[in-house]
Amino acid sequence: MASHPPIAANEVRFRSLFENSPELILYQNHEGVILDANPAFLDVVALPKELVLGRVYYEFLPPAVQPLFKQKLQEAFTGRTVRFDMHTSQGSSEARHWDVVKVPLRENGEVVGVHMIARDVTEKTKNQEEIFAQNQDLQQFTYIVSHNLRAPLANALGLVELLGTEAPGSPYFADTHAHLQQNLQQLDRVLRDMNTILTIRDKQNLEPPEAVPLAEVVQQVVGSMADVVEQAGGTVQVSIAAEARVRANRAYLHSIFLNLLTNAIKYRAEGRPLRVRITAEPEGEAGQRITVADNGSGFDVERAGADVFRLYKRFHPNHPGRGMGLYLVKTHVESMGGNITVHSQVNEGTRFSIFLP
Repeated sequence: MASHPPIAANEVRFRSLFENSPELILYQNHEGVILDANPAFLDVVALPKELVLGRVYYEFLPPAVQPLFKQKLQEAFTGRTVRFDMHTSQGSSEARHWDVVKVPLRENGEVVGVHMIARDVTEKTKNQEEIFAQNQDLQQFTYIVSHNLRAPLANALGLVELLGTEAPGSPYFADTHAHLQQNLQQLDRVLRDMNTILTIRDKQNLEPPEAVPLAEVVQQVVGSMADVVEQAGGTVQVSIAAEARVRANRAYLHSIFLNLLTNAIKYRAEGRPLRVRITAEPEGEAGQRITVADNGSGFDVERAGADVFRLYKRFHPNHPGRGMGLYLVKTHVESMGGNITVHSQVNEGTRFSIFLP
């Protein structure tokens, strides 16, 4: 019969794993008090062990996530292993994505404590999000190839064959030549659009982010559009503090505000003067919340659904356009680590809300 390792050897192995594991490991009682903590956790909270033991773990968590951790601890004390994902800071550390497992410890059939093991999965989560975004792009590019590229190419090929049957001086030759030219121009526009999008997605020739003064960029865009706004009978009000800064690419910021202001002018409501308001407010120390709102014709957001920011999607068929503007705005915003949402009502106006770090 094989002999079992002595209890002392098992304890040494466990302690070695506890002390050297890259995962954060805590041992808590029913009230959430930390009874033991490994060096990885101490490094994250940047405190010595004597200032951690005996404290309630929730003190190291933001108030918003404390109830969830309390709930999961109580579930573990029922005797089952609990696993969940959470994006949070711990102590004074930056927020990270954590894969958290709470494992009950039993003695004589009774749960006497719970080990919490937290693995940093920030990079894995980021990679998964990038893959998801790339898959969405691939779907849109497939649509472009099957619709926006194939149609003008098929038309052009048919027109070339038709030209071969017409005399150069005939009226049909001139008309066919004009249609051929239009289809080739459309094909060229689509190819240039795709090149622009791929360049942005791949971040080619992208200048490193800098602390850009928001008010300065917005005023430059508003100034460049002043004549167009005046001709449209509109006004633009900017309420952004001179000291407001974002870590961003200046050219992308310029493109974002130019596209949104151009859209506001293009889709203004008939019967009332256009009013556009651009504001920015800090969201703690995380970044700036920028709002671009107008009183234009608006559109049905619920009906548009997920298509609002998709390529070549348009919601005002009576106005010319290729449906590129909002797609570029969203792409620019996300390439700088931000996000954008939209609220709109028909005949009332549209409001874009942008967060930039």
